Amino acid sequence: MALGAWGLAQVPAARAAGLSLGWQDCRTTAPSGFGNQAFGCASNIVEFPLFPSFSLVAAADSVYSMELVIDVDVAADPLPAWWHMEPGGCRANGWAADASLAGSCSDAWQGSGTAAFQGWLPGEPGASTRHGRLLVAAGALPATVAHLDPDVAYTACRVLLRTVNTLACNDGCATPACLVFNSLLIRSFHTPADVTVFVTGAEQGGSDRVVWQGGAGADCQSVPVRRTTWGAVKALYR
Repeated sequence: MALGAWGLAQVPAARAAGLSLGWQDCRTTAPSGFGNQAFGCASNIVEFPLFPSFSLVAAADSVYSMELVIDVDVAADPLPAWWHMEPGGCRANGWAADASLAGSCSDAWQGSGTAAFQGWLPGEPGASTRHGRLLVAAGALPATVAHLDPDVAYTACRVLLRTVNTLACNDGCATPACLVFNSLLIRSFHTPADVTVFVTGAEQGGSDRVVWQGGAGADCQSVPVRRTTWGAVKALYR
């Protein structure tokens, strides 16, 4: 397995079903996305895009929603102020999501999707005071449901790490962190009951994680898989 900078594995041509995550672009067979994002912590207006992507072993039709979990471990305990992006936190509104760009991977929604930030949970998973859990939902209206083919790298949506209020809330901005695309829950319309597909684990070793500010001291292995759902698609079209 070839390793790129920062020791993060690049995704080879033969993909297995699983998850990948990249800064600035998805991490495809000829990766444009990369594994480390640096920032000088001197601006409130920069946005760093993350591209969560996936592949499946079998086709899925009539897909109308996806629920994404991205977990963060920060190399500081407790979680520094810069990483408090929950309502009322020092950097509330530091996360956003949309479905406007798929990057180098195929757009799972073929231009008809939408996505939204659903929550940032400091102290999750595992009640760790250095963890945060990001919840994102993506979906399409019933008239534009998606068909997903096997062994195709799809982008689920685009996630934005925004630097809002960094100048006033700088503590922890330069602290390294690891971000892990923990799980993806796909929902499809079917009769008599909807079908769900749960995807977790890397397409290839290390492809489901990226680092912030080099990642030194952050523990990518410290986040357990989330196997539950929060019905996030209901919030997309309210």
